[in-house]
Amino acid sequence: MSSPELDQSPSVASPPPSRRTALAVCLVLMALGSVVWFNYYLKVKQDLMKGRLPKKQSVEKDPGLFVDVNGKERRLEEVKGKVIVLSYLYTTCPRGCAGVADAMKRLQDEFGSDPRFQLISVSLYPEHDRPELLKSWTETKGFKGENWWFLTTKNGTEAEGNEVRKWMMNTFKISVQRKPEEVIRENPADVWDHSLVMVMIDHHGSVRTPTDNDYFWHPFHAAFDDSWYPRPIGEDVKKVLEEAERGE
Repeated sequence: MSSPELDQSPSVASPPPSRRTALAVCLVLMALGSVVWFNYYLKVKQDLMKGRLPKKQSVEKDPGLFVDVNGKERRLEEVKGKVIVLSYLYTTCPRGCAGVADAMKRLQDEFGSDPRFQLISVSLYPEHDRPELLKSWTETKGFKGENWWFLTTKNGTEAEGNEVRKWMMNTFKISVQRKPEEVIRENPADVWDHSLVMVMIDHHGSVRTPTDNDYFWHPFHAAFDDSWYPRPIGEDVKKVLEEAERGE
């Protein structure tokens, strides 16, 4: 009886210790290189983002109800790609609306020659501020310019006014409240309580804010002395316009 044949296939030799060590060193160096590269990437990204204003939600659309002082229908999509500063006003406001408009005029004086810049003043009280009245008010105040829209609603109905006020609240967090009827009867011009603020939309259609916690810019210089107030809006308009110029 013959004995079984022995396996004659050649055995695979293990790499010598020196080669195993070299391979391990290479793998470690590759891993370390990846970590270094990733940390560098994060640093570059953080450096690029340094000093940029926080971004909030995108402004997808407007209510589709706006007309300007000439009765021409206006839509936000017409100024898509521009840096927009927007605020409320109403013509009978006995307090700060004209002051907000004055602050926006200063922005127009500084940035109005830039075709990427746009101002929008939305009537808080379109039921009263019809196009012809709004036009007369702006002319009296000396507010004008192709890059500055003063907007009211098409028909001036209460339903349209409510829709605009709801859109401004949902989109920009600017709340308003109608004053009690007894107050209005005593002073018919003093109809609304509202924040005297400005908001910004960037060239990508995103709401930008001065800080993560502050949603608005306040136009009056007294606010600049408050510890929470970051800076005047003009400085931030310049930053965002520079982003637009760089295509960022």
